Amino acid sequence: MLKRILTVLVSAVMALSVTVYLPVNLGYSVSAAQEYDKPYYYKQLSDDAKTAYDELREAVINCRKDVRVDDISIEQQDFDMICELLILHDPVTFNLKNIEAYEVTRSYAKFKLTYRYNKETYQKMIAANDKKVEKILGKLDDDMSTYKKIRIIHDEIIKSASYDLYAKTADTVYGTLVQKKSKCDGYAKTFSYICNKAGIRNVTVIGSDLTDSSSDYLHMWNKVYYNKKWYNVDVTWDDPVSELKNNKKYDFFMVSDASLANSHKENNLSFEVPKAEDNSINYFAVNKKYIEDVSDIEGYIQKKLTAAAKNKSSYIMFKCKDKSDYDKVKAYVSDTDKMCGILEKVSKNTDGKIITNVYLRVFSDTQYTVKICVFYKDTDLDDYFISADQLSRDTIDLMAKYGID
Repeated sequence: MLKRILTVLVSAVMALSVTVYLPVNLGYSVSAAQEYDKPYYYKQLSDDAKTAYDELREAVINCRKDVRVDDISIEQQDFDMICELLILHDPVTFNLKNIEAYEVTRSYAKFKLTYRYNKETYQKMIAANDKKVEKILGKLDDDMSTYKKIRIIHDEIIKSASYDLYAKTADTVYGTLVQKKSKCDGYAKTFSYICNKAGIRNVTVIGSDLTDSSSDYLHMWNKVYYNKKWYNVDVTWDDPVSELKNNKKYDFFMVSDASLANSHKENNLSFEVPKAEDNSINYFAVNKKYIEDVSDIEGYIQKKLTAAAKNKSSYIMFKCKDKSDYDKVKAYVSDTDKMCGILEKVSKNTDGKIITNVYLRVFSDTQYTVKICVFYKDTDLDDYFISADQLSRDTIDLMAKYGID
């Protein structure tokens, strides 16, 4: 999650300053594919603001503390937009802590910059970031569709990081890929940075989490451009806090704005966010994982679990068309007797290795998705869980009861 931003605007001869208070400021690594080297919102700046932004960005990369930009005239709105880009959106300038325009005239502006890290530390972080990013880019090739590349980037970030709201560098690429602890702004900017390097147009989006009205935190996710249309990707929410090894989700992968209406609200401070109107290539549509007929929930789940068992897969995922269908499926999957009855049939149809008395269910009330996890005889806790140390005593005892320890 992204802490609410407190902006202080000070006016003197014409003095402009912005201080951003974050639990840990937002961060990132350096240089991307040339076409997408700068954030998408850069093109929404005025010409003079672009000039100032370019000079300031270069100064941040080189950790210069005093900057003068000549032949420009910027207003308060320009300065706000520059600060928002540098501090919140640009994956290169994560080292910037504060920027102050202490002397502004109609022909030049002087700025004072302060940093989170010294130049040596910053450069070491960039080098470490780039090593990790290059490994991910190595998994992409020219023969792949852009859709597949986007999915690999999504999956690799989830594989690398675990959610940690309070880790010192959780808002940076360094935290996400090197220290393997991230939060929403870290996930979003890491996704943006790798897409930039891969030549995939994208944008970071600031907004609110509608599922938690008591929270004073903002949220950050991405939109990505594919086949002349924009789609939402929320890597943070596809990497749930879970003890399961197979905890990766695709509930928020390549989805429309409408599909996020119950969970996300855009609130980009100064910029216009591109609209994502198409929902036809979300993960469940592309992979034919919608349950079309809820009059035969038992038959659908049995068929999917049988196929999973034959492939020794420990879970199935599927999506319902609407809330009405979802409520029916959720009620059915929550019925232990009915589900154990299905597991018995699946066990008879395969090799009898599935444990028929225990299963795990995961629901998304906003995306109408269902995940069912099953367990096999002669397996260990390590086959299913990241670490047995994180499990409750009750879970360990239950698994031991069925020979999983």
